[in-house]
Amino acid sequence: MSQALRDAILEVAATAEPRGATMGDIVDHLAGEGYAATVVEGEVWQLMAERRLTPSGFVCRKVRRRDEVGELEVRRSYEFLLITWSADADRQLELALGSGESEADSPDGQASR
Repeated sequence: MSQALRDAILEVAATAEPRGATMGDIVDHLAGEGYAATVVEGEVWQLMAERRLTPSGFVCRKVRRRDEVGELEVRRSYEFLLITWSADADRQLELALGSGESEADSPDGQASR
């Protein structure tokens, strides 16, 4: 992909630091500059794979809609906040996976100890 697009993605992320920019913010911004949304999305994933972008947090949106019988349902939608890569920010991703039971493993949402 073009280096100009990669640079533009990194610039949008850097401008939003320290909080970060959502992938949606990055895509919408650059689609407004004429880039195809799917190309920007692919390049964001590639930059994450290359550790040029790293998550700094997330946003949670509650989406409310009516189901097929008219009942209101609420669903959560999560989106990473992205910043340019740094060793300090990247260390936050060192997860202790497989180190025991998590809260999600128990029916009541409480981790067993």
